[in-house]
Amino acid sequence: MKDAKGLDKQWVVLSELASKLVEKNISVPEEAFERLRIANAIISYYLLDPHVSNKALSDAEKELMRAQSLLFSVCDAELMNEYLDKMAKALRNELDVKFPLNKSIYNREIKKRGDSESIRIKIKNEIQIERLSDLGEWYGVIFEYSEEEKNKILIEGDVNKVKKALKDFSVIWKFESLKEQ
Repeated sequence: MKDAKGLDKQWVVLSELASKLVEKNISVPEEAFERLRIANAIISYYLLDPHVSNKALSDAEKELMRAQSLLFSVCDAELMNEYLDKMAKALRNELDVKFPLNKSIYNREIKKRGDSESIRIKIKNEIQIERLSDLGEWYGVIFEYSEEEKNKILIEGDVNKVKKALKDFSVIWKFESLKEQ
């Protein structure tokens, strides 16, 4: 697994600090929790997806710095010194804490990059690959069978073309289901 350069450990420390502040009935700004959630999502995304660049870590670091300033602004001196020490250890990777990896089911077949989109749809009956190729040429998109799941088709291409193909392709589904009855 990739290394998050200590940001995962910093997140754990700040999350622990936020919990401790809430336990002590100290009012914590909602934005601090929002920043921690965003940082968690970015760090999880970075750790789970091998194609994510290090730029994601700088985004996570910005969110953590904002959360840190919000949390430390409501701390008393003793608590702040305790958690500043923990943050320093987290920065040096000296802290032995586990980041709660947010493992949503990542599907490499479903993606969106710029104006290109890929979606996956379920079909009841198998459609001949030649027929899918003809449809792909007709709509200017790529139709192919899913490698991960049976009876699912991927449609990939320009967003507007994918939407049009999906709209027209729904007629085929309807026709196939009528043919079954």
